[in-house]
Amino acid sequence: MNSPAISVVMGVFNNADTLPAALDSILSQEGVELEFIAVDDGSTDGSAAILDEAAKRDPRLKIMHKKNEGLTRALIDGCARASAPWIARQDADDVSLPGRLAALLDLARQRPDSVLLASAAWCLSVRGERLRQVAVESDPALARQQLLDARVGPPAHGSAMFSREAYQAVGGYRACFYFGQDSDLWMRLAECGGVAYRTEVLYAYRWDPGAISGASRSLQKKFGQWGQACRCARAAGKSEDPFLCQAARLTDDIRRGRVKKARATDRAIGLYHAGCLMETSDPSGARTYYRQAVSANPFFVRAWLRLLGIGRQA
Repeated sequence: MNSPAISVVMGVFNNADTLPAALDSILSQEGVELEFIAVDDGSTDGSAAILDEAAKRDPRLKIMHKKNEGLTRALIDGCARASAPWIARQDADDVSLPGRLAALLDLARQRPDSVLLASAAWCLSVRGERLRQVAVESDPALARQQLLDARVGPPAHGSAMFSREAYQAVGGYRACFYFGQDSDLWMRLAECGGVAYRTEVLYAYRWDPGAISGASRSLQKKFGQWGQACRCARAAGKSEDPFLCQAARLTDDIRRGRVKKARATDRAIGLYHAGCLMETSDPSGARTYYRQAVSANPFFVRAWLRLLGIGRQA
């Protein structure tokens, strides 16, 4: 194999149902030399065997097996093994659309000042229906400013590609961010270089109310606030340490089981927003999510209003 132009890094934890499609979506990419590093984060559902079998068929796929420590540490380990100038992310329940990697590499050549790249994306339901198209800012200067000022970055963690040199220069993913590790990294990358997006849809990510963005919203929000506080501290020439310490303590509590990753309220909100996304394309499916939301939290008024047909604002 020639030297890869892109190292694709993916963390895997109990993704047996969606993993084959994710693997194929990368290994079928054309027009670019790549290596594919998949980190099995202690899966117990057969994901490890799927990875090992796939690696036998394609030498570009490199597997790391480790004990379960969470996505952030899996990505730290995977990125440490990357050898290409560019690192592209891929999540194990998402798919890269044909031509994604070649298009991002072409964008990198067009925008040599950029260190963070991504594209527009489809947001899918857990059943695979298209819920909405997530657009991106076409102006690189505005894209960078939106990221620095408002944490508006790539549509999905897995949709991004970044310079390995810049990743190492800013300190990479930080282990103290159990959640929100992506936005923390994106802001630090944007501080040292440009941000550019392909406006066509090249990635499809699954929005699962039971996953991080749905069921652990309050925890994710805390880590996001600390990431932004770190950004403000850096801009003011102050120390990030107080916020990093708070993030590290919460991460340690999560790993030790002292904090539940999901609360009933968080799950209800996640289910509610899934219903809102489906309301136009699948009203019946939307009502199913609203019913699940009120089952998770009987006092969730917004979901009750949707079920009663009152109001149409998410």
